[in-house]
Amino acid sequence: MAVFKYFKWLVVLLLILVFIPALGMAREKDEAPPLPLPAQLILANVQPMIEAKEYPRAIETLKTFQARGGPDFKPGDKDPKGYHHAEIEFCLGNCYLMGEQYKDAAAAYQRALARDPGHTYAWLNLANAHYELNHNADAASCFKKAYDTATEKKPEYLYYSAVAYLMADDYKQSIGLFEELFAAHPEAIKLEWKEHMVHALLAAEKPRRALPYIKELAAAFTGEKQIQWQEILLHQYMQLDMQREALALVHTLTRQTPTLAKWWKARTHIQLNAENYEDALMALTVYSLLTPMTMEEKKLLADLNLQLNIPVKAAPLYEACLKEKKDKQMLQQLATAYRQLGKPETALAVIDAVDPDSEDADIMLLKGELYYSMDQFEQAVAAYKRAARNKGRHVGRAWLMAGYAAWQINDFATSKDAFARAARHRQQRKAANTALKQLAVLSADKMHPQQ
Repeated sequence: MAVFKYFKWLVVLLLILVFIPALGMAREKDEAPPLPLPAQLILANVQPMIEAKEYPRAIETLKTFQARGGPDFKPGDKDPKGYHHAEIEFCLGNCYLMGEQYKDAAAAYQRALARDPGHTYAWLNLANAHYELNHNADAASCFKKAYDTATEKKPEYLYYSAVAYLMADDYKQSIGLFEELFAAHPEAIKLEWKEHMVHALLAAEKPRRALPYIKELAAAFTGEKQIQWQEILLHQYMQLDMQREALALVHTLTRQTPTLAKWWKARTHIQLNAENYEDALMALTVYSLLTPMTMEEKKLLADLNLQLNIPVKAAPLYEACLKEKKDKQMLQQLATAYRQLGKPETALAVIDAVDPDSEDADIMLLKGELYYSMDQFEQAVAAYKRAARNKGRHVGRAWLMAGYAAWQINDFATSKDAFARAARHRQQRKAANTALKQLAVLSADKMHPQQ
Protein backbone atom coordinates (compact mmCIF):
# COMPACT_ATOMS: atom_id res chain seq x y z
CA MET A 1 0.00 0.00 0.00
CA ALA A 2 1.14 3.48 -0.69
CA VAL A 3 2.12 5.55 2.28
CA PHE A 4 -0.40 8.36 2.86
CA LYS A 5 0.99 11.79 1.94
CA TYR A 6 -0.38 15.28 2.22
CA PHE A 7 -1.11 17.16 -0.95
CA LYS A 8 0.91 20.33 -1.32
CA TRP A 9 -1.14 23.46 -0.68
CA LEU A 10 -0.61 26.37 -3.04
CA VAL A 11 -2.00 29.74 -1.97
CA VAL A 12 -3.19 31.97 -4.77
CA LEU A 13 -2.10 35.56 -4.20
CA LEU A 14 -5.23 37.48 -3.32
CA LEU A 15 -6.48 40.72 -4.86
CA ILE A 16 -4.12 43.70 -4.75
CA LEU A 17 -6.28 46.75 -5.37
CA VAL A 18 -5.48 49.45 -7.92
CA PHE A 19 -5.88 52.77 -6.16
CA ILE A 20 -7.93 55.66 -7.46
CA PRO A 21 -8.75 58.82 -5.55
CA ALA A 22 -12.15 57.65 -4.35
CA LEU A 23 -13.32 57.19 -0.79
CA GLY A 24 -13.27 53.67 0.61
CA MET A 25 -12.35 51.81 -2.59
CA ALA A 26 -9.93 49.53 -0.73
CA ARG A 27 -12.28 48.24 1.94
CA GLU A 28 -15.77 46.84 2.26
CA LYS A 29 -17.26 48.52 5.32
CA ASP A 30 -19.28 51.68 4.80
CA GLU A 31 -17.99 53.08 8.08
CA ALA A 32 -14.43 53.47 6.75
CA PRO A 33 -12.53 56.48 8.10
CA PRO A 34 -12.88 59.38 5.62
CA LEU A 35 -10.06 59.72 3.12
CA PRO A 36 -8.91 63.36 3.03
CA LEU A 37 -8.25 65.00 -0.32
CA PRO A 38 -4.41 65.15 0.07
CA ALA A 39 -4.37 61.39 0.68
CA GLN A 40 -6.64 60.80 -2.34
CA LEU A 41 -4.30 62.87 -4.51
CA ILE A 42 -1.17 61.01 -3.41
CA LEU A 43 -2.84 57.65 -4.07
CA ALA A 44 -3.78 58.89 -7.54
CA ASN A 45 -0.14 59.94 -8.10
CA VAL A 46 1.30 56.52 -7.16
CA GLN A 47 -1.25 54.53 -9.14
CA PRO A 48 0.66 54.85 -12.46
CA MET A 49 3.90 53.87 -10.68
CA ILE A 50 2.26 50.70 -9.35
CA GLU A 51 0.86 49.88 -12.78
CA ALA A 52 4.36 50.34 -14.22
CA LYS A 53 5.76 48.11 -11.41
CA GLU A 54 7.91 51.00 -10.18
CA TYR A 55 7.46 49.87 -6.60
CA PRO A 56 10.56 51.53 -5.04
CA ARG A 57 9.50 54.88 -6.53
CA ALA A 58 5.94 54.43 -5.25
CA ILE A 59 7.23 53.51 -1.79
CA GLU A 60 9.47 56.59 -1.66
CA THR A 61 6.59 58.83 -2.75
CA LEU A 62 4.28 57.44 -0.05
CA LYS A 63 6.94 57.67 2.67
CA THR A 64 7.71 61.26 1.72
CA PHE A 65 4.03 62.07 2.03
CA GLN A 66 3.86 60.35 5.44
CA ALA A 67 6.90 62.30 6.65
CA ARG A 68 4.91 65.51 6.37
CA GLY A 69 2.74 64.30 9.22
CA GLY A 70 5.63 64.10 11.65
CA PRO A 71 7.51 61.11 13.11
CA ASP A 72 5.51 60.67 16.32
CA PHE A 73 2.07 59.93 14.91
CA LYS A 74 0.05 57.34 16.87
CA PRO A 75 -3.27 55.63 16.08
CA GLY A 76 -6.02 57.89 17.38
CA ASP A 77 -4.12 61.12 16.77
CA LYS A 78 -5.82 63.65 14.56
CA ASP A 79 -4.72 63.35 10.94
CA PRO A 80 -6.75 65.85 8.89
CA LYS A 81 -4.50 65.58 5.84
CA GLY A 82 -4.52 61.76 5.89
CA TYR A 83 -0.73 61.41 6.10
CA HIS A 84 -1.10 58.18 8.08
CA HIS A 85 -4.51 57.13 6.89
CA ALA A 86 -5.18 53.36 6.73
CA GLU A 87 -5.38 53.56 2.93
CA ILE A 88 -1.91 55.12 2.73
CA GLU A 89 -0.47 52.32 4.87
CA PHE A 90 -2.44 49.76 2.87
CA CYS A 91 -1.06 51.08 -0.41
CA LEU A 92 2.45 51.11 1.06
CA GLY A 93 1.98 47.52 2.17
CA ASN A 94 0.88 46.51 -1.32
CA CYS A 95 3.98 48.09 -2.86
CA TYR A 96 6.20 46.21 -0.42
CA LEU A 97 4.29 42.98 -1.04
CA MET A 98 4.55 43.22 -4.83
CA GLY A 99 8.23 44.08 -4.43
CA GLU A 100 8.66 40.90 -2.31
CA GLN A 101 9.62 42.89 0.81
CA TYR A 102 7.36 40.80 2.99
CA LYS A 103 8.43 41.97 6.47
CA ASP A 104 7.94 45.61 5.52
CA ALA A 105 4.62 44.71 3.90
CA ALA A 106 3.40 43.00 7.06
CA ALA A 107 4.40 46.00 9.17
CA ALA A 108 2.54 48.41 6.88
CA TYR A 109 -0.62 46.28 6.87
CA GLN A 110 -0.49 46.06 10.66
CA ARG A 111 -0.31 49.86 10.88
CA ALA A 112 -3.27 50.08 8.50
CA LEU A 113 -5.27 47.72 10.67
CA ALA A 114 -4.38 49.64 13.83
CA ARG A 115 -6.15 52.61 12.24
CA ASP A 116 -8.97 50.60 10.64
CA PRO A 117 -9.53 47.11 12.17
CA GLY A 118 -12.38 46.43 9.75
CA HIS A 119 -10.17 46.69 6.65
CA THR A 120 -10.91 43.32 5.04
CA TYR A 121 -8.37 43.59 2.24
CA ALA A 122 -5.62 44.59 4.66
CA TRP A 123 -6.33 41.38 6.58
CA LEU A 124 -6.18 39.39 3.34
CA ASN A 125 -2.92 40.88 2.16
CA LEU A 126 -1.39 40.66 5.63
CA ALA A 127 -2.28 36.96 5.47
CA ASN A 128 -0.38 36.72 2.18
CA ALA A 129 2.64 38.46 3.66
CA HIS A 130 2.64 36.06 6.62
CA TYR A 131 2.32 33.13 4.23
CA GLU A 132 5.37 34.28 2.28
CA LEU A 133 7.26 34.57 5.57
CA ASN A 134 6.19 31.00 6.52
CA HIS A 135 4.17 32.37 9.42
CA ASN A 136 1.32 29.98 8.73
CA ALA A 137 -0.57 30.36 12.01
CA ASP A 138 -0.52 34.15 11.64
CA ALA A 139 -1.71 33.81 8.05
CA ALA A 140 -4.54 31.59 9.21
CA SER A 141 -5.65 34.09 11.84
CA CYS A 142 -5.62 36.92 9.28
CA PHE A 143 -7.70 34.96 6.77
CA LYS A 144 -10.27 34.36 9.51
CA LYS A 145 -10.27 38.08 10.35
CA ALA A 146 -10.87 38.85 6.69
CA TYR A 147 -13.89 36.54 6.70
CA ASP A 148 -15.26 38.07 9.89
CA THR A 149 -14.88 41.68 8.67
CA ALA A 150 -16.11 41.13 5.12
CA THR A 151 -19.54 42.37 4.11
CA GLU A 152 -19.83 39.43 1.74
CA LYS A 153 -18.91 36.25 3.62
CA LYS A 154 -16.75 34.52 1.05
CA PRO A 155 -16.18 30.82 1.82
CA GLU A 156 -12.70 30.98 0.28
CA TYR A 157 -11.49 33.08 3.21
CA LEU A 158 -12.49 30.37 5.70
CA TYR A 159 -10.92 27.74 3.46
CA TYR A 160 -7.59 29.59 3.31
CA SER A 161 -7.67 29.98 7.08
CA ALA A 162 -8.36 26.28 7.65
CA VAL A 163 -5.58 25.19 5.33
CA ALA A 164 -3.10 27.65 6.80
CA TYR A 165 -3.80 26.18 10.24
CA LEU A 166 -3.26 22.74 8.72
CA MET A 167 0.13 23.88 7.42
CA ALA A 168 0.91 25.22 10.91
CA ASP A 169 0.12 21.75 12.37
CA ASP A 170 -2.76 23.23 14.38
CA TYR A 171 -5.16 20.46 13.45
CA LYS A 172 -7.84 21.31 16.01
CA GLN A 173 -8.24 24.86 14.68
CA SER A 174 -8.11 23.60 11.10
CA ILE A 175 -10.84 21.01 11.65
CA GLY A 176 -13.02 23.53 13.47
CA LEU A 177 -12.79 25.99 10.59
CA PHE A 178 -13.51 23.32 8.00
CA GLU A 179 -16.62 22.36 9.97
CA GLU A 180 -17.68 26.01 10.14
CA LEU A 181 -17.06 26.37 6.41
CA PHE A 182 -19.06 23.27 5.49
CA ALA A 183 -21.96 24.28 7.74
CA ALA A 184 -22.11 27.91 6.58
CA HIS A 185 -21.53 27.39 2.85
CA PRO A 186 -22.66 23.87 1.86
CA GLU A 187 -23.45 24.96 -1.70
CA ALA A 188 -19.92 26.30 -2.28
CA ILE A 189 -17.91 23.29 -1.10
CA LYS A 190 -15.33 21.97 -3.58
CA LEU A 191 -13.85 18.49 -3.60
CA GLU A 192 -10.34 19.79 -2.89
CA TRP A 193 -11.68 21.44 0.27
CA LYS A 194 -12.86 18.06 1.48
CA GLU A 195 -9.46 16.63 0.58
CA HIS A 196 -7.81 19.03 2.98
CA MET A 197 -10.39 18.27 5.64
CA VAL A 198 -9.33 14.62 5.34
CA HIS A 199 -5.68 15.59 5.73
CA ALA A 200 -6.48 17.55 8.87
CA LEU A 201 -8.51 14.70 10.38
CA LEU A 202 -5.86 12.08 9.61
CA ALA A 203 -3.09 14.31 10.93
CA ALA A 204 -5.14 14.74 14.12
CA GLU A 205 -5.45 10.94 14.34
CA LYS A 206 -9.20 10.96 13.77
CA PRO A 207 -9.43 8.45 10.91
CA ARG A 208 -12.98 7.31 11.63
CA ARG A 209 -14.26 10.88 11.26
CA ALA A 210 -12.36 11.06 7.97
CA LEU A 211 -13.88 7.89 6.49
CA PRO A 212 -17.13 9.44 5.14
CA TYR A 213 -15.13 12.11 3.31
CA ILE A 214 -12.66 9.54 1.95
CA LYS A 215 -15.50 7.37 0.64
CA GLU A 216 -17.10 10.40 -1.02
CA LEU A 217 -13.81 11.44 -2.66
CA ALA A 218 -13.08 7.91 -3.87
CA ALA A 219 -16.50 7.86 -5.56
CA ALA A 220 -16.45 11.42 -6.88
CA PHE A 221 -13.09 11.53 -8.65
CA THR A 222 -12.07 9.67 -11.81
CA GLY A 223 -8.75 8.52 -13.23
CA GLU A 224 -5.56 8.73 -11.18
CA LYS A 225 -7.18 10.89 -8.51
CA GLN A 226 -9.81 8.23 -7.93
CA ILE A 227 -7.17 5.53 -7.64
CA GLN A 228 -5.31 7.65 -5.10
CA TRP A 229 -8.36 8.00 -2.88
CA GLN A 230 -9.30 4.36 -3.28
CA GLU A 231 -5.82 3.51 -1.99
CA ILE A 232 -6.26 5.85 0.96
CA LEU A 233 -9.65 4.31 1.76
CA LEU A 234 -8.25 0.80 1.57
CA HIS A 235 -5.29 1.79 3.73
CA GLN A 236 -7.57 3.27 6.38
CA TYR A 237 -9.72 0.14 6.47
CA MET A 238 -6.59 -1.90 7.11
CA GLN A 239 -5.26 0.53 9.73
CA LEU A 240 -8.61 0.48 11.53
CA ASP A 241 -8.75 -3.32 11.39
CA MET A 242 -11.96 -3.14 9.35
CA GLN A 243 -11.23 -6.50 7.75
CA ARG A 244 -14.65 -7.11 6.24
CA GLU A 245 -14.78 -3.67 4.61
CA ALA A 246 -11.21 -4.00 3.31
CA LEU A 247 -11.95 -7.40 1.76
CA ALA A 248 -15.15 -6.15 0.14
CA LEU A 249 -13.43 -3.09 -1.29
CA VAL A 250 -10.39 -4.92 -2.65
CA HIS A 251 -12.60 -7.55 -4.29
CA THR A 252 -14.57 -4.74 -5.95
CA LEU A 253 -11.39 -3.01 -7.10
CA THR A 254 -9.84 -6.15 -8.62
CA ARG A 255 -13.12 -6.85 -10.38
CA GLN A 256 -13.53 -3.31 -11.71
CA THR A 257 -9.93 -2.85 -12.89
CA PRO A 258 -8.40 -6.33 -13.10
CA THR A 259 -5.31 -5.14 -14.98
CA LEU A 260 -4.19 -2.74 -12.26
CA ALA A 261 -1.40 -4.57 -10.44
CA LYS A 262 -1.55 -2.57 -7.19
CA TRP A 263 -5.04 -3.86 -6.38
CA TRP A 264 -3.87 -7.48 -6.62
CA LYS A 265 -0.91 -6.69 -4.39
CA ALA A 266 -3.24 -5.09 -1.86
CA ARG A 267 -5.56 -8.08 -2.08
CA THR A 268 -2.61 -10.35 -1.35
CA HIS A 269 -1.73 -8.55 1.88
CA ILE A 270 -5.33 -8.28 3.05
CA GLN A 271 -5.88 -11.99 2.49
CA LEU A 272 -2.63 -12.79 4.28
CA ASN A 273 -3.82 -10.75 7.27
CA ALA A 274 -7.06 -12.76 7.19
CA GLU A 275 -5.03 -16.01 6.89
CA ASN A 276 -6.77 -16.79 3.60
CA TYR A 277 -3.61 -18.22 2.06
CA GLU A 278 -5.16 -19.77 -1.04
CA ASP A 279 -6.75 -16.47 -2.09
CA ALA A 280 -3.50 -14.68 -1.22
CA LEU A 281 -1.61 -17.06 -3.49
CA MET A 282 -4.11 -16.52 -6.30
CA ALA A 283 -3.90 -12.73 -5.94
CA LEU A 284 -0.11 -12.68 -5.85
CA THR A 285 0.06 -15.00 -8.87
CA VAL A 286 -2.13 -12.59 -10.85
CA TYR A 287 0.06 -9.72 -9.65
CA SER A 288 3.16 -11.55 -10.91
CA LEU A 289 1.60 -11.76 -14.38
CA LEU A 290 0.89 -8.02 -14.50
CA THR A 291 4.20 -6.51 -13.36
CA PRO A 292 7.82 -7.46 -12.64
CA MET A 293 8.26 -8.49 -9.01
CA THR A 294 10.90 -7.56 -6.47
CA MET A 295 12.94 -10.28 -4.82
CA GLU A 296 10.83 -9.97 -1.66
CA GLU A 297 7.65 -10.47 -3.70
CA LYS A 298 9.13 -13.50 -5.47
CA LYS A 299 10.09 -14.98 -2.11
CA LEU A 300 6.57 -14.42 -0.75
CA LEU A 301 5.10 -16.13 -3.80
CA ALA A 302 7.51 -19.04 -3.35
CA ASP A 303 6.69 -19.31 0.37
CA LEU A 304 2.96 -19.42 -0.34
CA ASN A 305 3.39 -22.10 -2.97
CA LEU A 306 5.53 -24.16 -0.61
CA GLN A 307 3.09 -23.70 2.29
CA LEU A 308 0.20 -24.85 0.08
CA ASN A 309 2.14 -27.92 -1.10
CA ILE A 310 2.97 -26.70 -4.59
CA PRO A 311 6.77 -27.21 -4.49
CA VAL A 312 7.03 -27.40 -8.28
CA LYS A 313 6.10 -23.68 -8.41
CA ALA A 314 8.13 -22.73 -5.36
CA ALA A 315 11.49 -24.20 -6.43
CA PRO A 316 12.16 -22.01 -9.52
CA LEU A 317 11.14 -18.89 -7.60
CA TYR A 318 13.60 -19.65 -4.80
CA GLU A 319 16.31 -20.32 -7.38
CA ALA A 320 15.62 -16.97 -9.05
CA CYS A 321 15.89 -15.22 -5.68
CA LEU A 322 19.14 -16.98 -4.80
CA LYS A 323 20.68 -15.72 -8.03
CA GLU A 324 20.02 -12.17 -6.81
CA LYS A 325 21.10 -12.70 -3.20
CA LYS A 326 22.56 -15.58 -1.22
CA ASP A 327 20.21 -16.23 1.68
CA LYS A 328 20.33 -19.18 4.08
CA GLN A 329 16.60 -19.28 4.73
CA MET A 330 15.75 -19.31 1.03
CA LEU A 331 18.35 -22.03 0.46
CA GLN A 332 16.70 -24.14 3.17
CA GLN A 333 13.27 -23.50 1.66
CA LEU A 334 14.53 -24.50 -1.79
CA ALA A 335 15.94 -27.72 -0.36
CA THR A 336 12.59 -28.38 1.32
CA ALA A 337 10.82 -27.88 -2.01
CA TYR A 338 13.06 -30.41 -3.72
CA ARG A 339 12.61 -32.87 -0.86
CA GLN A 340 8.82 -32.56 -1.28
CA LEU A 341 9.36 -33.28 -4.97
CA GLY A 342 11.30 -36.40 -4.06
CA LYS A 343 14.60 -34.97 -5.30
CA PRO A 344 16.97 -34.88 -2.30
CA GLU A 345 19.98 -35.26 -4.58
CA THR A 346 18.96 -32.08 -6.42
CA ALA A 347 18.61 -30.31 -3.09
CA LEU A 348 22.16 -31.34 -2.15
CA ALA A 349 23.48 -30.22 -5.52
CA VAL A 350 21.84 -26.82 -5.13
CA ILE A 351 23.30 -26.37 -1.63
CA ASP A 352 26.79 -27.23 -2.88
CA ALA A 353 26.39 -24.92 -5.87
CA VAL A 354 25.15 -21.95 -3.84
CA ASP A 355 27.32 -22.33 -0.73
CA PRO A 356 29.91 -25.09 -1.25
CA ASP A 357 32.18 -24.13 1.67
CA SER A 358 29.49 -23.50 4.24
CA GLU A 359 30.12 -24.54 7.82
CA ASP A 360 26.81 -23.12 8.97
CA ALA A 361 25.16 -25.44 11.49
CA ASP A 362 21.68 -25.21 9.98
CA ILE A 363 23.01 -25.99 6.51
CA MET A 364 25.03 -28.92 7.85
CA LEU A 365 21.98 -30.30 9.66
CA LEU A 366 19.99 -29.99 6.44
CA LYS A 367 22.66 -31.81 4.48
CA GLY A 368 22.73 -34.49 7.15
CA GLU A 369 18.96 -34.99 6.81
CA LEU A 370 19.23 -35.15 3.02
CA TYR A 371 22.01 -37.74 3.15
CA TYR A 372 20.05 -39.71 5.75
CA SER A 373 16.94 -39.74 3.53
CA MET A 374 19.08 -41.10 0.68
CA ASP A 375 20.55 -43.85 2.95
CA GLN A 376 23.99 -42.28 2.57
CA PHE A 377 24.69 -42.70 6.28
CA GLU A 378 28.44 -42.22 6.26
CA GLN A 379 28.06 -38.79 4.62
CA ALA A 380 25.21 -38.07 7.04
CA VAL A 381 27.46 -38.77 10.05
CA ALA A 382 30.11 -36.41 8.66
CA ALA A 383 27.56 -33.65 8.07
CA TYR A 384 26.02 -34.00 11.55
CA LYS A 385 29.46 -33.90 13.17
CA ARG A 386 30.31 -30.72 11.28
CA ALA A 387 27.06 -29.22 12.53
CA ALA A 388 27.88 -30.23 16.12
CA ARG A 389 31.20 -28.37 16.00
CA ASN A 390 29.25 -25.08 16.06
CA LYS A 391 27.96 -24.04 19.45
CA GLY A 392 24.24 -23.50 19.91
CA ARG A 393 20.91 -25.18 20.63
CA HIS A 394 21.36 -27.48 17.64
CA VAL A 395 24.37 -29.34 19.10
CA GLY A 396 22.39 -31.98 21.03
CA ARG A 397 20.22 -32.82 18.03
CA ALA A 398 23.26 -32.99 15.72
CA TRP A 399 25.00 -35.54 17.98
CA LEU A 400 21.77 -37.55 18.38
CA MET A 401 21.29 -37.79 14.60
CA ALA A 402 24.98 -38.61 14.12
CA GLY A 403 24.47 -41.51 16.52
CA TYR A 404 21.47 -42.84 14.60
CA ALA A 405 23.29 -42.50 11.25
CA ALA A 406 26.36 -44.35 12.54
CA TRP A 407 24.12 -47.07 13.97
CA GLN A 408 22.65 -47.63 10.48
CA ILE A 409 26.08 -48.70 9.19
CA ASN A 410 26.91 -50.66 12.34
CA ASP A 411 29.59 -48.21 13.43
CA PHE A 412 28.73 -48.80 17.08
CA ALA A 413 31.74 -47.03 18.52
CA THR A 414 30.96 -43.81 16.70
CA SER A 415 27.28 -44.23 17.50
CA LYS A 416 27.92 -44.74 21.23
CA ASP A 417 30.21 -41.72 21.39
CA ALA A 418 27.65 -39.53 19.58
CA PHE A 419 24.80 -40.65 21.85
CA ALA A 420 26.92 -39.98 24.92
CA ARG A 421 27.58 -36.44 23.71
CA ALA A 422 23.87 -35.96 22.92
CA ALA A 423 22.93 -37.09 26.46
CA ARG A 424 24.68 -34.01 27.86
CA HIS A 425 21.88 -31.89 26.42
CA ARG A 426 18.55 -31.80 28.25
CA GLN A 427 16.25 -32.01 25.23
CA GLN A 428 18.02 -35.01 23.75
CA ARG A 429 18.93 -36.75 27.04
CA LYS A 430 16.02 -39.19 27.18
CA ALA A 431 16.34 -40.33 23.54
CA ALA A 432 20.12 -40.58 23.78
CA ASN A 433 20.05 -42.64 26.99
CA THR A 434 17.42 -44.96 25.51
CA ALA A 435 19.65 -45.47 22.43
CA LEU A 436 22.69 -46.13 24.63
CA LYS A 437 20.77 -48.84 26.54
CA GLN A 438 19.72 -50.44 23.29
CA LEU A 439 23.30 -50.36 22.06
CA ALA A 440 24.49 -51.94 25.31
CA VAL A 441 21.97 -54.78 24.91
CA LEU A 442 23.00 -55.23 21.28
CA SER A 443 26.69 -55.31 22.21
CA ALA A 444 26.00 -57.85 24.99
CA ASP A 445 24.10 -60.07 22.57
CA LYS A 446 27.02 -60.00 20.20
CA MET A 447 29.51 -60.83 22.96
CA HIS A 448 27.33 -63.68 24.37
CA PRO A 449 25.32 -65.11 21.52
CA GLN A 450 22.57 -67.60 22.46
CA GLN A 451 23.51 -71.29 22.09
